[in-house]
Amino acid sequence: MKETRMLQVAVIGCGYFGTNHARIYEKLPNALLMAVCDRNRAMADELAALINSGRSEEEERCRAFYDAEEMLRELGDELDACSVAVSEHYHYDAARPVIEAGKALLIEKPIAQDGATADRIMELVGKHKTRMMVGQVLKFDPKYQIMAQKIENGDFGEVTNMYLERSSTNGVPRRLSGAISMYHYMGVHDFEAMLTFAGSARPVKVYAQAVDKVNGAFNRDRAVNEGDATFNTITFDNGTIAVIHLFWAHASESLGFVARAHVFGTKATGYIDIKSPGLEIYEEDRLTEYPELTYWPEFNGEIQGALKAELLHFCEATLSGKPYIVNNERAVLAVKVIDACRESLKTGMPVML
Repeated sequence: MKETRMLQVAVIGCGYFGTNHARIYEKLPNALLMAVCDRNRAMADELAALINSGRSEEEERCRAFYDAEEMLRELGDELDACSVAVSEHYHYDAARPVIEAGKALLIEKPIAQDGATADRIMELVGKHKTRMMVGQVLKFDPKYQIMAQKIENGDFGEVTNMYLERSSTNGVPRRLSGAISMYHYMGVHDFEAMLTFAGSARPVKVYAQAVDKVNGAFNRDRAVNEGDATFNTITFDNGTIAVIHLFWAHASESLGFVARAHVFGTKATGYIDIKSPGLEIYEEDRLTEYPELTYWPEFNGEIQGALKAELLHFCEATLSGKPYIVNNERAVLAVKVIDACRESLKTGMPVML
């Protein structure tokens, strides 16, 4: 990669998250957004037009592409890095040409839809000696990271047990209609956080159970019926026990996303609740509103928060050659623990790791 203080970057995938990535890169002081790419031509054209809005034709820089390999060939050395923000089922296909072209890669969570595919991606990274960071946004949430730092510093003593919860309304599985797993859509955050809080301990056994009362056919993906809720018990080799509770059947237009993490140690206990952001809005004839203030709040005409911090870190570390703060091996292990939980749902039995 040529020496420059600006990382020349492209975004592959022009859906909701790809649009957020593109909008943030466009505003970062150390990034130049060169292109957006999507097989859906209309989406790619629309996002490029959004980024270029307000510029003359001579000033337009962000180009729309419809094939990643064509984009990589055409831009060549003009491109340093790519964000991959497509569905996890297409992560390998989108990441492969980027890795083979020797470009740095930010790949959205989860790294892949299963552990075997995650391993294939990691093997490609090793073979081509490419830099890659998995987009684990909780790594840039101060609540989770201060807790993790205190655990690492020994303030908690020995972590004995954990409870992590993430939930959403029933509008999510109805909209997804089985296309994406509950575990991958929202739960992977908590599996990675659990592994971080556990430190050097390794998961050795999982047992998962599901309840299905609300969403019916809308909450089933093609492989496993995950139901409205799953309770996942994970046992570690040092005796630590964690429970991860996933639920996506709140009444529509009610709570939105809820996430909590409780960590219990021999010296300290810690509680995280993302529904306590410090802002509540009460309006006539409306439910109480808790605006999202942590991950991608928008104000002053820009996307702020943890996602912006994540992309800023990716650019800074890629340009400087410093390590990324996301542990890719832990991101892979999180997906493998999810694989085991889904297998436990199918068999009704505990699964050894």
